[in-house]
Amino acid sequence: MYYLIYVSHATQTPDTEALKELASTCYHNNIKRDITGMLVYLEGKFLQVLEGPKEEVLSLFSTISQDPRHERVSVLIEGEISQRNFSKWSMGFKAVDRQLFHEMTGFENLEDFFAKSAVDNESHLSLIFLKLFYKKNYRDFADLY
Repeated sequence: MYYLIYVSHATQTPDTEALKELASTCYHNNIKRDITGMLVYLEGKFLQVLEGPKEEVLSLFSTISQDPRHERVSVLIEGEISQRNFSKWSMGFKAVDRQLFHEMTGFENLEDFFAKSAVDNESHLSLIFLKLFYKKNYRDFADLY
């Protein structure tokens, strides 16, 4: 199993419909490729975690890197993992209204996920990073959620 976490900057500020379309596209593409993970959008920036078979993750990331909806795509961390961190999420996404999240199969509320996951200093670096990212942004930008 392989994972990759990247960040990028939106080339234009997407409206709600564009974000819904992006979430839906990612969701369906990930199912086809046996990829799980999550995508966070906040104030013009994307952060995405991809996990699955290495060749599928790298192939999808290559496609994502060429997408004109974002630029300055930077890999933060990547590597081998023994098991998925987001096994129940074909595509977790944050920045769309909660109703859409609950309509999509494969979604788990972020607060519930981190509460149940018991992420600590012994957890995989990707989970520690995401929990810190989530807590910082949830506290500082709670009105966006």
